Amino acid sequence: KKIKDVLIGFNYIECNSYNLISEDVLNKMNFKKEKIKVSNPVNAEYNTLRNWIIPSLMKILSENKHNEYPQKIFEIGTIFEKEESESIGLLSCHTNANFTELKQIIDYLFNALNLKYNMEEFEHSSFISGRTGKIICNGKIMGFIGEINPEAIDNFNIEMPIAGLEINLSELFK
Repeated sequence: KKIKDVLIGFNYIECNSYNLISEDVLNKMNFKKEKIKVSNPVNAEYNTLRNWIIPSLMKILSENKHNEYPQKIFEIGTIFEKEESESIGLLSCHTNANFTELKQIIDYLFNALNLKYNMEEFEHSSFISGRTGKIICNGKIMGFIGEINPEAIDNFNIEMPIAGLEINLSELFK
């Protein structure tokens, strides 16, 4: 609840999407990550269990290009990797969307949760090189933050810069 309140206070709108997603949407992020495919999907639109939330949010942004900017959205939901877990994904889409904007939110969020964290630069093909960080708390990687790679933005036919972050809440609250 506290996390939602913080994000709503920063003018983010909560979204809800399905745990199933199209493999094509995941591939648009240009990031190779193990996928769990549904063996007999009802349709191709929902043929894979999502392994992170940001692709779902990118799809939502692409479907809402006709709305005015800034568009700031988040979702707290289930992801499926080696095991099922809760994660929060957040995207900020406007002409000045950047790493610093989201870093301020992480600072505020971790402070509100009374947790200490640090950040280290790392490479992630969905994000711009040199503008990406992994979020570390209690010696474990909890998530990542960065500016979305222009190629991924183009794959969703969006014409605005986007900054995003994702944090594994199940891991954070262990």
